[in-house]
Amino acid sequence: MNWSLLNIFANFNYLRYSLGIAMMFNGFPLIFFIRDTLRIGPSSSVFTAAFFVLALVLMLPAHLFQRLYKPNTILFNLGIGFLLITLYYFFFLNYQGKAVADIGNYVFIFGFLVLLLHVPNDVSDTLVIVLFLLSLFCNITLVYSLLTDPNWSPGMRAAVSFSNEGAQPGGNPHITARNGIICLVSALVLMSKSDGIVNKAFLFFSVLFSLGVVVLSLAKSSYLGIGLMTGAYLLFHFKVSSLFKATLNIFKFRNLGLVVVILLGIRYFLNRYGDIFNLLLGYYDVFEDRIMDVIFTSFGVKLTETADIDYSAMGRVGGFETFMDTLFSLDAFMGRGYKSDYLDVPILESFVAYGMIGFLFFATFNLFLLIFAIREIKRNTSAISTMLAYFFISLSILLITGGRPTDIAFWFPYIVMIRFLGIRYLDKLATSPGTGTLTQVPA
Repeated sequence: MNWSLLNIFANFNYLRYSLGIAMMFNGFPLIFFIRDTLRIGPSSSVFTAAFFVLALVLMLPAHLFQRLYKPNTILFNLGIGFLLITLYYFFFLNYQGKAVADIGNYVFIFGFLVLLLHVPNDVSDTLVIVLFLLSLFCNITLVYSLLTDPNWSPGMRAAVSFSNEGAQPGGNPHITARNGIICLVSALVLMSKSDGIVNKAFLFFSVLFSLGVVVLSLAKSSYLGIGLMTGAYLLFHFKVSSLFKATLNIFKFRNLGLVVVILLGIRYFLNRYGDIFNLLLGYYDVFEDRIMDVIFTSFGVKLTETADIDYSAMGRVGGFETFMDTLFSLDAFMGRGYKSDYLDVPILESFVAYGMIGFLFFATFNLFLLIFAIREIKRNTSAISTMLAYFFISLSILLITGGRPTDIAFWFPYIVMIRFLGIRYLDKLATSPGTGTLTQVPA
């Protein structure tokens, strides 16, 4: 982990670019903390819009529209194609009304894409560190928010409670879980490229902290996402010989010191915070019960006596029925219109709302994202690409478990992936011997 990249005097432009990108990529936890915990600013979408405007201002380059950098062409064409289809539907096949929030979402999505194409390639190393530090800070603010929230008690889902009237009670635990995953993945990527016991120990405990945050969120999709990421790593990198090699490396003096520090830290934690550890075990039991409820709701199989109906899963079952009704109707080609039905299954809603063409663009876009992510996990070319690849693997579970295909929660990360994932000339530079940094290559 190169701490010198955080020198604001030597690396000012890359730091402001990275902060702006990180605020767009993972800004909601910070928004909720400032707005709903610290109660700074209005408790409305106005504050969110102002936050994203600030992020875009931080990304403004001195060479606006003079120098662009090449994205992943396949992802760019498919992603822009789907967005333009939804924009057409928004204006001409919209029976829900043209909400200001929807207009703002399109402005921010396209504004973020345009500015990100101006950001130099060399920003990637700084960006990973800033993403990690911002997500770690948001994990800490979550703990502060929970400790100061009189309505939260151990055993409840961990999330910042919204302060605006009529808001979802208990906040949004999925935002909490996503932030935890971003911190976890970025820390692991930085750990693999860091030297020194102190750095590795700090990153390791950040991973444990992030895992704890994800567990406290009780977000089933995030649990499954971590399982998918772990499976992808084991599939492409686990070897028995590597296991023996890693075991032998533990007994090297430097690594042994790190192990001792970790064991002492865990022992201290268990001695002082044994109740918290038991609480985490209790959260696992709750998660297991909820999985049994989902299986019972979806397939009618009651694996435990206590299994009951899961109403969120029931909503998705109903969404599948809407998809089947659309598939065998005249709406199959053109769809039912912009946000016509809320299925809570983005991949199916892309068909119901935007028809066969919209579905093909959205599904193919995500298919190629999966291909590029798997290729990057196998090759491990650069820190930013590896982090985005694993994060997409975890994000992909949401395509069948929650959200809408036009949500900015999808598209802000998607845009960063379009810019930095699967870029051939960046891959070559990152893997070429003797290249310390990435060279700026205009499109």
